[in-house]
Amino acid sequence: MQDVKTTHPDITPDRIADWCLMRNTMQGQRAVKREGVRYLPMPSGFKSMPDGGVEAYEKAYKLRAIVPELLAPSVAAMIGIIHAKETQITVPDGLSSIWENADGEGMSLEAFHRRITRYLLWLGRYGVLTTAPVDGGEPFLAGYAGDSIINWDRDFFVLDETGKKRSGFEWKDNPKFRVLELVDGLYVSTVYEGESLDTVTVSEPVALGGQRLDFVPFYVGNARDVVPPVETPPLIGIANAIINAYQLSADWRWQLFMSGQETLVAINGEAPKTVGAGVVHQMMGNDTVTPDLKYVSPSCSGIEAHEAAIEKQVEAAVMAGARMFEQEKSTQESGEARRLRFASETANLQSISQVSAALLERGLKAAARMKGLDDSDIVVTPPKDLLDSTMSAADFAQLFTVYTQGGMSWETFYERGQAGGIFSPERDADEEYALIEPEGTEDERRAALV
Repeated sequence: MQDVKTTHPDITPDRIADWCLMRNTMQGQRAVKREGVRYLPMPSGFKSMPDGGVEAYEKAYKLRAIVPELLAPSVAAMIGIIHAKETQITVPDGLSSIWENADGEGMSLEAFHRRITRYLLWLGRYGVLTTAPVDGGEPFLAGYAGDSIINWDRDFFVLDETGKKRSGFEWKDNPKFRVLELVDGLYVSTVYEGESLDTVTVSEPVALGGQRLDFVPFYVGNARDVVPPVETPPLIGIANAIINAYQLSADWRWQLFMSGQETLVAINGEAPKTVGAGVVHQMMGNDTVTPDLKYVSPSCSGIEAHEAAIEKQVEAAVMAGARMFEQEKSTQESGEARRLRFASETANLQSISQVSAALLERGLKAAARMKGLDDSDIVVTPPKDLLDSTMSAADFAQLFTVYTQGGMSWETFYERGQAGGIFSPERDADEEYALIEPEGTEDERRAALV
């Protein structure tokens, strides 16, 4: 039997290392330190110690080092920005249950959408599988972290679902892999489970009415587009800066410790057996030898340099996150031109917002098809402008003058006013115009204003 654990050629050791780095820095200091010398090499001087430097490394050097907690707060802040403005989601009544139970376990659709965004920011990749209970019931969405999608091709995906499985009161490791593919043009889901992966479960999901599906309802996106290829996580710069600051912190705090540990040195005399307040030390000399007893401490002249270097790494992490806030260029271009440019630019908050919405929309459309509904009724529209761009009264007045003089259409005027926070995001251009002038046309409206 072919090994279901075989990975796609794009999943290289470097990609795996990137994902491990992102997971560890996201979990914070303890997770990073558990990796030991992987992120914090042992100083060469430690290795000459009797125990190979293990105790000095574990109980002093690594223990004192500080791992900056920067990634998790950055991701949380970016999620807040992306989802601060409402995403317009249109779902037919036949799928109304998915609003409150998107994942089959009680997660709301809004929370599931935020989860998609979180993983796109964090690991730079996410997958959404539309499925349904084996014994029948409403379809739901299952999410897969980017590193669990281990193999793929056209109409073919392998998902690593390995985890813990409860047996009585104990939780044991449970290897598990799911294969999604088209067989003779029809969708088949096969699960390999157990230590030898010899427990095989084959299912043939059907749509409402018992009709087999002729498509694989699984969709993968990275930080720039809805496609399976693996790319570098968009926030890898923050993670790298965290590790650099961690390494510098270890050296810096080791120097601080050593600079405060003075050593008593006996010169031309016998070293005292005890030291401390109240202890008298007598050093005997002669005509040719002058005894001395003094404390010596290391100079640690690099402390200030290390402090400056740590600050620079923290600044580098901030700058890596700031690049995500770069705005898209003017949208006065065709949809195809925008799509091509969108796929070629560096990922930013806007691109991640668009991919997150697109993944959710495709998952919902598949759910509609499973229920025999018209999937064209499903639309997920992310905000056009994520950052606060509230238009001033003066700017709006100038824009209004351009509109009344025929310099732009009502639709363009409305879109810009809506992006500037003037018009309600809950109404489209026609609805807003109907409120302004229920009986008149746009030309009549402009003529009256002029």
